[in-house]
Amino acid sequence: MRTIFLLGLSGSGKSTVAQLLAQRLGRPLLDVDALVEEECGERISAIFARQGEEYFRACESRALARAAQTEGAIIATGGGIVLRPENRQLMAEYGLRILLHVNPHTALHRLQQQQQSALARGETPEERPLLSGPDPLARFQRLLNERAAWYEEAKYTFSTEEKTAQQVAQEIIAVLISSGELGGVVPIRRTVHVGSQYETIVDWGGVGRLGTYLRELNLPARVFLVTDSNLQRLYGPLLMQQLTRAGFEPSLYVVPAGEASKSSLQLNAIYDWLLEQHAERREAIIAFGGGVVGDLAGYAAATYLRGVPLVQVPTSLLAQVDAAIGGKTGINHPRGKNLIGSFYHPRLVLADPAVLLTLPARERTEGWAEVVKYGIILDAELFALLETHAAALCAFSHPPVALVCQIIARCIDLKIAIIEEDEREQGQRAILNYGHTVGHALENVAGYGEWLHGEAVALGMVAAAQLACAAGMFAPEDAQRQNRLLAALGLPISYAGSAQAEAILAAMQMDKKVASKRVRWIMPRQIGEVTVTPLPDELVRSVVEAFFPHTHSMHKQHR
Repeated sequence: MRTIFLLGLSGSGKSTVAQLLAQRLGRPLLDVDALVEEECGERISAIFARQGEEYFRACESRALARAAQTEGAIIATGGGIVLRPENRQLMAEYGLRILLHVNPHTALHRLQQQQQSALARGETPEERPLLSGPDPLARFQRLLNERAAWYEEAKYTFSTEEKTAQQVAQEIIAVLISSGELGGVVPIRRTVHVGSQYETIVDWGGVGRLGTYLRELNLPARVFLVTDSNLQRLYGPLLMQQLTRAGFEPSLYVVPAGEASKSSLQLNAIYDWLLEQHAERREAIIAFGGGVVGDLAGYAAATYLRGVPLVQVPTSLLAQVDAAIGGKTGINHPRGKNLIGSFYHPRLVLADPAVLLTLPARERTEGWAEVVKYGIILDAELFALLETHAAALCAFSHPPVALVCQIIARCIDLKIAIIEEDEREQGQRAILNYGHTVGHALENVAGYGEWLHGEAVALGMVAAAQLACAAGMFAPEDAQRQNRLLAALGLPISYAGSAQAEAILAAMQMDKKVASKRVRWIMPRQIGEVTVTPLPDELVRSVVEAFFPHTHSMHKQHR
């Protein structure tokens, strides 16, 4: 990734946003003002007072030149860095300029608040020449007017009005991804030999190359992009521009974010949109989102005109390792999750782990449940790898890019092996539902969205391990290893909520693995091996009643 220079008035949040970007992207962090103070041995206010602005600007230029030598760094600049032509030329040559825009009133208010906070902590606040004098607001406005044309040379501009620094950093990362600025390791490609076969690609920053990957499919120019409201805000405009530059004619449909959108109501709305656009049979639907968007748009692709090309671009960890692979599409029914759907394979799955950087921590964390599941059911080595790196994977600060890509690709390999053997879940593929019997029941009883899918699956895995231990099939120490790993990755391992055992038991009877009115349980024998078997009703009831409350109600603890 090229060096990033953050520009903007004092009070725009450059230093704070730079810290967040450096942490999330695992890049060096440099602050030009701090470098100046280090060189001169005194605060900037003192430099201005003793030596004057011209001396300070010369020091600032030298500091910027030194900082620019650190390849790939995130550099917070001073508000007046754009005043000198040599600074503007250097930043244009060495990297990418990003403007954090703030109106003068907000900038002034932020700086005044910083001073008040320092005083409240008993500290001596930094002296800021900008805040002195009879009318600091007029001074801010004058500075903005003087620098506006140079600020506008920045490639990207982000407003910081009424946004947290975390939100601004999230938006910047999304733009870096969708514009192709984020590079990573060599893409990992796999071919799924099912139906007419298709490729899966794990590519850090691959969303920025979506148009290139689509051209490999020889699709018609018109494509129909389906995403959710959260992703549209982050990626929508640039994604549409990127596809247009690649020679496509994209149309965009946005569904409300959340599990509630996986419904017949939203499905029919997508049909209406496709019909209004006169979408044709050879024209592709692109599902850009997590499991909800992938299932919903995938089912629309499977059924509109009896099937149109589908491209899955999963944006959640859970979807990248599981939901987008294998051809399952569908919607929920009020009586159960995923009860209406079909098997319909995409033409391409593009998994870009970099988009996980823009997810809220809770939504990223839930995906690790499906990864742990693969370790339990199929791959003891993967399980051990997760144990070794659990802290770094959970925190996702300084993300281990190659490791994350390797883990996602390994999960995809495992799922591919299963679906090539059992495409329609008539046998071996059922083991992929480890933890889902109780997990789906909990989602249904609690109301879709109260528990994220991965959280519910994690609890389902804990309950399933308890069942296996009670049946004498699974060693308690292995169950403890599973639960320790789930907890280390930030997932719940004990239930706190209002769902009652009777409701859970009733909901489990709607599970897709029910045969002759009996649930077929996926039970671990050891880490890396499971079996599918019915269990005595009395045993199931006793474990479920111990796991879920009877009459008392507790507020669910959000992690």
